Amino acid sequence: MREFKERKKYKFYLVFKGGQHLVFETNTDIRTAKREVINGGIFVSTENKYTINIAQLQSINVKIQF
Repeated sequence: MREFKERKKYKFYLVFKGGQHLVFETNTDIRTAKREVINGGIFVSTENKYTINIAQLQSINVKIQF
């Protein structure tokens, strides 16, 4: 039997300053989520356990999924 997966609201395409890419889906809008400053880094956490250092991002693209 096939398992049903919840469809996420946002699909993010992140490019970090070092050139790394990350694509993930989440219900947390990291553009407006609460930020935490830890040792000079600015971090956002998502409900699916991603922790993103906003200060290290070069670009953010988002697709809102319905």
